[in-house]
Amino acid sequence: MKRWIAFYSVGALGITVQMSVLCVLSFGLGMDYLLATGLAVEAAVLHNFLWHQHWTWVDRPCGGSVLRRLVLFHLTNGVLPLAGNIMLMQLFVERLHFRYLIANALAIASCAVFTFFASDRFVFRPDIREAKMNTKRKDYRNPLRLLPVIVFCALNTLSVRAADLHPETLTAWVSCVDATERRIASELSSRNGFLLIDFQGPSESARERSSVLSGKVVIKPMDTTDAAGARIEVPNGMLHHWRGSIFVPGVTLDSVLSRVKNPGSEDTKQEDVLDSRVLETAPGSFRLYLKLQRSKIVTVRYNTEHLVQYLRYGSDKAASSSTATKIAELEHLGNGEIEKPLGHDHGYLWRMNSYWRYQQIKGGVIIECESMTLSRSIPSVLEFMLRPLINGVARESMERTLQSMRSRLLTTRDTRV
Repeated sequence: MKRWIAFYSVGALGITVQMSVLCVLSFGLGMDYLLATGLAVEAAVLHNFLWHQHWTWVDRPCGGSVLRRLVLFHLTNGVLPLAGNIMLMQLFVERLHFRYLIANALAIASCAVFTFFASDRFVFRPDIREAKMNTKRKDYRNPLRLLPVIVFCALNTLSVRAADLHPETLTAWVSCVDATERRIASELSSRNGFLLIDFQGPSESARERSSVLSGKVVIKPMDTTDAAGARIEVPNGMLHHWRGSIFVPGVTLDSVLSRVKNPGSEDTKQEDVLDSRVLETAPGSFRLYLKLQRSKIVTVRYNTEHLVQYLRYGSDKAASSSTATKIAELEHLGNGEIEKPLGHDHGYLWRMNSYWRYQQIKGGVIIECESMTLSRSIPSVLEFMLRPLINGVARESMERTLQSMRSRLLTTRDTRV
């Protein structure tokens, strides 16, 4: 019982450490909130490990490597609880139909019990030989063995404030765009389908179409592969590739295209769009200016320009593409904003393309968006912690874009379907 109390007391202190580090890194240093979160979590893990090593399980000296214990502690108190929470939430909500908050409380409690016993029986298990020699030894020199890990994490933070777009990163991005656009061109001209949801297995395609027609927003990550089907690697960068589908009832394809080809301020109005205007128009295309703002603890603004092009595929199908021709991060927000040199900024957003498909069916129009963005890479030691957060932000952004578009189209819908 004493060990149990000590374990959860340390955990409570760890939460304070995590929140404090997050505030210092994000608000004090202006660090990207995702990377700041990862480093704050790592700081809490190291804090908890040190306390457990020298207090909670002080009677179990480490006969082997402290670093080995630390790795095991990361696994049992980081990766596995995260996976466990996700699986238990799915079980409690989707199978047992519990409310979200109740399900989350049960998942946390279950994983808390697991982490204690995993730490007790797996991470800090007693070394019999050394326990016999000195059961109550307190080795305060052990924290020095963590110095390489701490230094490694600290060095990773030095490169957070600035990042450069390297030539090899840009080359990989161009390869990703070329491969994606070749696939899209093949799909748009195919006789076997038009929408992205058509190019799947029959059962999955039917299930996804049914979800879309029922009013849900279907969002999925995508793999970016070359002609041989191999995944394209992006050195010194991260590619974010997602797709989403939504159904807008009571509208025609002509009315949808009329709105998106002639965007007014209401058509680009979103939470993250501060300003917009059409810079130039031409048959089948136009150039658009957007002032974007991304706010997740750290606020970043951009001046962006986009080339938007449209093609019609018969009376009931159309497609468009939007390529960002300029993305300039702004500094001194709200007080004489100036643009940072292109490709020499924080690296939160370097490139952005989106590809849209529109198909009229009975009752309305299905709209799909395929989005590709490029950002700086993150240290591999933190990626397993930060990737779920990054994916959550991408999913949220895609859903907000599609929901906002449906809301705008429904306000002026043409009932002649």
